[in-house]
Formats: sequence, structure tokens, C-alpha cells
Amino acid sequence: MNKTLQTLNKGHHQLRKGRQSIQGAYYSVTLATENRNPLLTTPGTPDIIFQCFDWLETNERLQWICVMIMPDHIHAVFQLGNKQTLSQLMQSLKRYTATQINTHLTRKGSLWQENYYDHGIRRDESLNKIVRYCYENPVRKGLVEAARDYPYWRCKYEME
Repeated sequence: MNKTLQTLNKGHHQLRKGRQSIQGAYYSVTLATENRNPLLTTPGTPDIIFQCFDWLETNERLQWICVMIMPDHIHAVFQLGNKQTLSQLMQSLKRYTATQINTHLTRKGSLWQENYYDHGIRRDESLNKIVRYCYENPVRKGLVEAARDYPYWRCKYEME
């Protein structure tokens, strides 16, 4: 095994190290497209992602707080439901959205990177800080001057 592949595998292990699935706990998750391909804000694609989060909530698999869709990644903050583990939830979300988005864009191949970053949120002030970070991400990336102007964002709480 070459050194680059060893480093990559070690990094994937580090993402999973200490990962827990606690029903009712709050999580911040970031998932990126394969090779950071900027497909997620093409017309119609954000709707697929938002509809998936709504469906997951309707089926008590999560309760989303905010979802930020950037061109090549998603930030989501949610409370894990009682129907599966965090890994199962993410696998389901990625599989469904990949199928729907690939069909919508008439493309084939991997949509998402294999792994994702997750963080268990422990305190209300941390939750507020993470939601604020998601909200301001398009400004930091130079996509808009004011966060309120970014169209691919949903939050159940009033911002600003």
C-alpha cells in the first residue's frame, strides 16, 4: 500500500473514531461532493435535497434545524430520530439524493465523497454557534454579501 493511500485510510478511520449514534442528540454534519464537484446549486438540485430532509423528518428519522446547500457541500444541523443510527441515516440520505440528483442532471457516477464529517452538539450555545456558522458560510465563500440573500438555506429559527 502506498503512503498516500495509507494516509487516506487513516484519515477515514479518524472520522469514524469515537462516532456515536445517540437518539435525540443534536448533530452537525458536513458532506461533500466527489472531487468537490459544484453540482448542488444547479437548478432543481437544492429542491431534491430539501425534500429529502423533509421526508426524513416526516418519517421521524431526524428533526432538522438548518440545512445549508453550498455548490459542493452541505451543512446540516439536526436531531437524530429513533429509527436508525447516524451512519444508517447518512447512508440513506446520500444514496437517495445521489440517485435523484444523478437522474435530474442526467449524469452517472459517484455524487458524494465516501465519508462525511459529523460533530455531536452538547450545549444550546454550541447549537446556536454552529447554526450561525452555517448561515454565514456563503458570505465567507464570497457567494453573497449578506447571508440573508443566499437562496439555498433553510432554518427553523429566525436569523439575524
